Amino acid sequence: MTAAHRTENKHFLYQWIIHTIVLLALGSFIAYTQYKEYHRIDQQEHERLTNQAEIVEKNLASQLLLANRVIDSVLNELPSWQAEDSGLQRANHQLKLINDDLISIRSILLIGADGRVSASSDVDLVGSDLSHSDSFQYAMRHPTPALLYLSVGTAVPGQARMIKLYRSITGLQGQFAGIAMVSIASEYFSSLLDSVRYAPDVWSSISGADGQLYMVSPRGAGAADGSRMAAVRIVQPRAVFTDAALRVVVARDPGMLFASWRYNLYAQSILFGAIAIISMLGLLIIQKRRRAQRAESQKAEKKIQELAFFDQLTKLPNRILLLDRLKQAMQASQRSGSYGAVLFIDLDNFKTLNDTLGHDMGDLLLKQVAQRLNGCVRAGDTVSRLGGDEFVVMLRDLHANAQDAVVQVDIIGTKILHELSQTYQLNQVSHRSTSSIGATLFLGNQTTIDDLLKQADLAMYKSKAVGRDALRFFDPAMEVTMLERATLETDLRDAILHRQLLLHYQPQIGAHGTLTGVEALVRWQHPVRGLVPPADFIPLAEEIGIILPLGQWVLETACQQLLAWESQAAMRHLTIAVNVSVRQFSQDDFVEQVLAALARSGANPCRLKLELTESVLVSDVGGVIEKMSALKTHGVGFSLDDFGTGYSSLAYLKRLPLDQLKIDQSFVRDVLNDQSDASIAKTIITLAQSLNIDVIAEGVETAAQRDFLARSGCHAYQGYYFSRPLALPDLERFVLCDVQPGAMASQGFKIRNDRPLLIS
Repeated sequence: MTAAHRTENKHFLYQWIIHTIVLLALGSFIAYTQYKEYHRIDQQEHERLTNQAEIVEKNLASQLLLANRVIDSVLNELPSWQAEDSGLQRANHQLKLINDDLISIRSILLIGADGRVSASSDVDLVGSDLSHSDSFQYAMRHPTPALLYLSVGTAVPGQARMIKLYRSITGLQGQFAGIAMVSIASEYFSSLLDSVRYAPDVWSSISGADGQLYMVSPRGAGAADGSRMAAVRIVQPRAVFTDAALRVVVARDPGMLFASWRYNLYAQSILFGAIAIISMLGLLIIQKRRRAQRAESQKAEKKIQELAFFDQLTKLPNRILLLDRLKQAMQASQRSGSYGAVLFIDLDNFKTLNDTLGHDMGDLLLKQVAQRLNGCVRAGDTVSRLGGDEFVVMLRDLHANAQDAVVQVDIIGTKILHELSQTYQLNQVSHRSTSSIGATLFLGNQTTIDDLLKQADLAMYKSKAVGRDALRFFDPAMEVTMLERATLETDLRDAILHRQLLLHYQPQIGAHGTLTGVEALVRWQHPVRGLVPPADFIPLAEEIGIILPLGQWVLETACQQLLAWESQAAMRHLTIAVNVSVRQFSQDDFVEQVLAALARSGANPCRLKLELTESVLVSDVGGVIEKMSALKTHGVGFSLDDFGTGYSSLAYLKRLPLDQLKIDQSFVRDVLNDQSDASIAKTIITLAQSLNIDVIAEGVETAAQRDFLARSGCHAYQGYYFSRPLALPDLERFVLCDVQPGAMASQGFKIRNDRPLLIS
C-alpha cells in the first residue's frame, strides 16, 4: 500500500470518525430537546391541573364558609324566633329570603330535637320527620355546636350527590335541641367541575377524605385509575371546624396529553435516521469520487442543515431554527429597545380535513398556508412550522411603545386571519378554512423563550374559546378592545377639566303630590359620542379612580345649586340628594370634604342629602356611623339607596343615623304582579316606620304602583310616572308649572306609556 493510499485511508477514517461524532451530537441534541419538551409539557400540565384543582378548592371552601355563615345567622336569630308567637312563620320567610339571595343554596332547614322540620326556606318541608336520617342521628350522637358536619346524600343514577352541611343546636340546659342544616345545590358542584375541564380527557371529581366518590365530571365516569396525571387538593377551611374534609381531584390522560409530543419524537427520529443514512451514502459517494470531494461535502452539509432546521413539507424553519432566530431577535430587541412579537397560529378543524379528504389534501393545505403566511410578513420576520397544523410567526423591530406595537401586531394578525380564511384550491376540491391566533409581545430578555411560546399558545386557546377565527393577546390589557377603553379613559379624565359633565335632576314627590326635593344624577356630554349615560362611564370611573374627583364635582355643583335656589321662592324648600360612592365615602377626610364644599358654596346643610348604598356597610361599620354622625350634627341628611338588594344586618341598620330608606326600583317594578316583591316592599315600609325613618320608592312608573305604595304606608315617590331626570331649565319649568301627574298634558307636558315627559 502506497503512502498516498495510507494517507487517503487515514483521511477516510478521520471522515468517518467525524461523521459518527456529528451523528451522535445531532442525536444527542434531538434527544435533549425532546427530553426538555417532555418535561416542559409535564410541568406545564401539572401546574394547569393544580390551578384548576385550586379553583375548585377555593369555590368549595367559600361554599363551606358561606354555609357556616348562613347557619351562624340562623342560630343567632333562632332565640328571637322562638320568643315570638309567629316566630316560626317569620323564620320561614327570612330563611326563604336568604335562600333566594344565595343561588348555590338549595334549602335551609331548622330541625327540632324530635327530628321534625320546624322552619325551612321551603315551606313544604315544614313538619317533615327527619329523625331517622343519618345526619340527624349523627348530630344527636355527637352534639358539638362548634363543629360543622358534612353529609352527602344517597347516590342517584345520573345525578350528582347533594352535599349537606349542618350544626347541632344546644338548648339552655346544654341538651341537644336539634340541628340547623344547609343543603348546597348539586348543580353548583356539577357546573364547577365542568368548568375546570379544559380538555376532553380532563377528569374532575369531589370525594370524601376516605376516597368515597361524591361527584365526578364527566358524568357517569368512574374513579380515576393510577395511570392518570392528577392534582389533589384537600378542602378544609381553617375558619370552619368541620368533621370531615373534601378531596378534590383534577386529572387527565397522559396518553392524549403527550400524543403530539410522541408524534414529534417519532418524526424527529425518522428524520434523524434519514439524516444518518443520507449522510453515510453521501460520505461513501464523496470517498468514491475524490475529485468531487469538496463539492459533495458541501452538498451533504447543506442537506443536513435543511433536514435539521427546516420543515420538509412546507420548507419553513422548524422549531430548532425558530428558537435560534427568536433568541437573536430578543438580543436585538434588548439593544434597540423595540418590541417584538410571537404569533401562535393553529388551523381550525384541520383534523376534520385530514379525516374526510385524506392526509394528502391536508399536506396541500399546509403548503398553501405556508405560502400565504410568508406573504403577510416582512423580510426580517420569521414564519415557522412547529408540526401538525401549528405555525409560529415571529415579528421583530416593532414600535418602542407597547400600545403602538400592539396596533402593529393587530394589523398583521388581522391580515393573516383574512388571508387564511380565503378559499383554497386543493387539486379539484375547493376548501375554506379559518385559523385561531394567540399573540404576545417581548422586549429584550425579560421573558424566556419557553414562556413566550407558552403565552402565545395560551392566548391561542383564548381565540378558540371565543369562537375561533380570532386574534387574542396573552395580556388582556393589550387587546384591541383596550384601545377603545384607553380612549374613553383619556376622554373621561379630561371631562371634568373641559366642563363636559352636567347634572340632571329627578323630582321627588311627597304625600300630597308636592315636590319635596330632587336627586342629582350626573351626565357626560361627550363632544363626539353625545350624551353618555352613567352606566357607560361610572363603572370605568370607579375602576380607574376618577370617581373621586367626579364625586367631588357633583357634590360641589349640588351645593352651588342649593345656594342659587335660596333666592327663588319656588325652589328654596327643595333638597338635593347626591349619590356617594363607596370609594368616596371611605376616604379618611370625607367629612371634611363635605363640610368644605358646604362652606365654600354657603348652602344650607339641611337641604343636602347624601345617598349611600348598603355596600358601604360591608367593612368598617363603626367608621361609617362615626362619619354619618359627624355630618348629621351639621344638618346633613342621609338616605340608604337601593335598600333590600344587599345583605346588611338589621342590627347595624338601627344604629345608623338615617333619615330615609329608598325602596329599590327592582321591587317597585313588579309590585303589582309579584307577591314576593309586594311583600318585600311592605316589609321595608314597616321596618322604616318601626325605626322612625322616612321611606321613598324609586322607579314608580304607573298610578297603580303609586296607589299600592300609598296604601302600604309609603307616601314619597320618585320615578317616570312623575318625571324623568330633567336638565336644570326643564326642572325649574316643572316646578313653576306645579305639574301633577293627571294634569301634565294641559301644562306643556305629555304622557307617553303612562310616563310624563316634557314637550320639547
